[in-house]
Amino acid sequence: MIPKQNDSYSFSIKVKRYIKKLVLLSVSLSAVIGHSSAYGVDYRDSLKLYAHSRIVNDNQYQCFYKLITKESNWRVNAKNGSHYGIGQMRNTKYRNLDGFTQVRWSIKYMKGRYGSMCNAWHFYLKKGYH
Repeated sequence: MIPKQNDSYSFSIKVKRYIKKLVLLSVSLSAVIGHSSAYGVDYRDSLKLYAHSRIVNDNQYQCFYKLITKESNWRVNAKNGSHYGIGQMRNTKYRNLDGFTQVRWSIKYMKGRYGSMCNAWHFYLKKGYH
């Protein structure tokens, strides 16, 4: 059931719950059929859905999406020198985390350092790193 804006609960909370359910469904399907893109379900797609459930504002999500795509193409095991994972963090603990936790850490880092995902993206466009 897709939430409606006039429900008694806050619309954004219902949207978050709905997206979380979609993420769980896609992860469950991934486990059942394997991570085959032939079936339209891929681990990276699950990470993107999860990220969007954590970043409800679509503009902010688009900035996050662009930055992560540029940095690692959503590869959890990406490595560039001493930087690891989807967010290319310089932390050995981050390197060993699952993709969903890497998404959470990346969001927290960008909010803490830049104030928003779009500020991080604009910094990246200007400097070539974040």
